[in-house]
Amino acid sequence: MFNIFKKKDKIQSNNLIIQWSDYCKDLGLTQGQILGLAYFNSAIPTVLSVVNQNEEILSPLSKVVKDIGKVSSSEANALYLYREFFFNAKARDSSILPLELENISSNFFDNGNRYLKFIDPVRGMLMNSKLTILLVQETGNILSDYKVGLEKAFELGHFHSNFFLNSSNGSLNYSKIIITSNTLPQYLASAIDIIPRPNSVSLNKDLWLFSKILHYVLNDVVQDSEFKEWIWYFHNSIFYENKPGSTNIKGEWSLKDSKFEIKMIEKIMATLPAYYKLNKKIGAQQRDLNPKIVNWEDFYPLLNNKMIEKYKIQSPTTQFINLGELCNYFAFKFIGAVETIFEHLEF
Repeated sequence: MFNIFKKKDKIQSNNLIIQWSDYCKDLGLTQGQILGLAYFNSAIPTVLSVVNQNEEILSPLSKVVKDIGKVSSSEANALYLYREFFFNAKARDSSILPLELENISSNFFDNGNRYLKFIDPVRGMLMNSKLTILLVQETGNILSDYKVGLEKAFELGHFHSNFFLNSSNGSLNYSKIIITSNTLPQYLASAIDIIPRPNSVSLNKDLWLFSKILHYVLNDVVQDSEFKEWIWYFHNSIFYENKPGSTNIKGEWSLKDSKFEIKMIEKIMATLPAYYKLNKKIGAQQRDLNPKIVNWEDFYPLLNNKMIEKYKIQSPTTQFINLGELCNYFAFKFIGAVETIFEHLEF
């Protein structure tokens, strides 16, 4: 059984960039998307250090960027990269305006915003995933055109950000654009988390990818620490072999199984009441129980309502764009199913 909510020893890494890249591949990102995410991965702390007036935010970046503080717009087209971030942020917040740059026509920022097609009235994880994947794909394409490698992509994300942050009237504008674009699904946040935290759950080789992303979703959406830990142990009981020292997933589970979602929900429905009777210490959730008897056929509409109303996630009508997004969706569904049972089942 895993308890990832306890402190762990640091994971030693000879090459953090390689580990970061391998994890991105596990999520299903393409090489171009990985390049774009590396650029973004450096831009975020660079902007936050200025916004929060705290240079310590930049310290972890020194693991992947040699010249911290360097200001440059060279080695790739910084203006085209900026435009992608502007388009992404503009799709999320129509009030955002571009930088006023000398010798650059305003038409440069007026047309071709492909991000707008992904705006959904239900602004949840799936929308954020598609917007961010398009962003890192397009920025990755630009970097690839300039033959930029992975290490250089990390550097340019920092150097170019410094350039725009130091440009005339640019600090506020660029900061708002990066922060607005930094509305990430948890599976991408789990990759971003690796550079500042090399001992993060993302690099725990004993954990299944679904479990890693569930951890990040739990930390984002479940406030009660005891209930969060209870859900984690319940997840262990469903997916991991109950053998001393084993870190193996039970043979019945595969993320490639087209029936994974329905099997997971059925397993939660079938095992949660008995598990709860043996493990009742679950924090505030225990005190908030408002049990009602429902027929199981009523459960799915209740769960779907929970997903839309609380988590702003509708069942997708198209294929998931990568394995990370699939796991992110399943993680929300797992938590939503547990919460729905507590709210509506008498046991």
